Amino acid sequence: MMASFDVVNYSLRPNKSIQRLLVFDGIRKLKSRLELTNMVYIGLGSIWFTDFVVAHKLLGIKDMISMESDEIGYRRAVFNKPFATVDVRRGHSSQLLADLFEDDNFRKCPWVVWLDYDSYFNEEMIADIRSTMERSPENTVLLVTFNGAEFNYGRPHERADRLRNLFGAVVPDDLIKSNCKGKKMQETLANLTMDFMKSIVAESSREGGFKPAFRIIYKDTIPMVTVGGFMPSKTKSELAKSVINAETWKGCPTEHIVAPLLTIREATTLQSLLPSASDLSREIVKDNGFDLQSEQIKAFQRYYKEYPLFAQIVS
Repeated sequence: MMASFDVVNYSLRPNKSIQRLLVFDGIRKLKSRLELTNMVYIGLGSIWFTDFVVAHKLLGIKDMISMESDEIGYRRAVFNKPFATVDVRRGHSSQLLADLFEDDNFRKCPWVVWLDYDSYFNEEMIADIRSTMERSPENTVLLVTFNGAEFNYGRPHERADRLRNLFGAVVPDDLIKSNCKGKKMQETLANLTMDFMKSIVAESSREGGFKPAFRIIYKDTIPMVTVGGFMPSKTKSELAKSVINAETWKGCPTEHIVAPLLTIREATTLQSLLPSASDLSREIVKDNGFDLQSEQIKAFQRYYKEYPLFAQIVS
C-alpha cells in the first residue's frame, strides 16, 4: 500500500488549509487568554510538516515531536523537518505516546496533540485517544482527524453496528440508517467521537474536565472529520469555558467546509471585494470577469481570511 505522503501534497489543499487555520486560531486564543507557556506540539508531520510550521510561527512553540511509522517516511521526514527543534521519532503512535507520558522533559508542559490520521476511525485510534485523554498533562489540547467517507464503515445496513463496535455505549440504540449516509454520516461520526471523548474524561480523574472546542467537517478528496477539545487544569477550567463559548470562537463551524478551487487571479479578485456587509452574488462575480456557483461564492466569502494562495515561482 502506498504511503499517503506519496499520494497527496498535504500543504496544497484549500479546505485542509482553512481547517488548519481555524484550529490554530482557537489554540492561539487559549494560549493567550490562559497564559499557557512552554507548550509542546505532538503530531504526525509526515514529510510536509505544514501544521508544525504553523505551530511554530503562529503559536511560538519550539518543542515539537513528529511520529512516523513508515521506514522511508521516517528518513524523508528527518531530511525535511523544517526546524532544529522538531524531533522526528520512528514508531507507532501508541508506543511513542506511551514513551512521552513518562518523559520528565515533557510531562509537566501543556501539550497540543493533533492525531491527524488519513485513515478511517478504528480501534488503534481509540487506544491513542484514550491514553492521551487519561495520561497527558494538564492544559492539553487534543485533536483527532480521520476519514469520514461512509463506505469505510460497511454497507448502509451494517454501519450502525460497526459504530457500536467502535464507540460502545455512546451510540444511541435508535441510530437509524439514514444518519449513516452522505453528509449525515460525517455529522454522526463527529458527534459520536465527541461523546466518546467526553465519556473518557468523565471516567477519569481529571479535575478540570474536558471542554469540547473543535468540530470541523471538510471536503478533501474525501470527507474528513476533525474533533477535539481542551483539558484544562482545575484553576483554568472556567476561563477556558468562557474562551471557547465566546461568539468569536471559530472552532465549530456549522457547515461543512467545501471551498472552491480557485486560481490566484480569481481568489485575489474575490478577496478585493471583501469584507462586505452583503453577500456576494453570482452576478457580481460575472461582472468581475468570471463565474462560480453560488455555493462556491458563499464558501469563499465565509473563509476568505483563511483561504490559501499558492504560486509557482520560476527562477
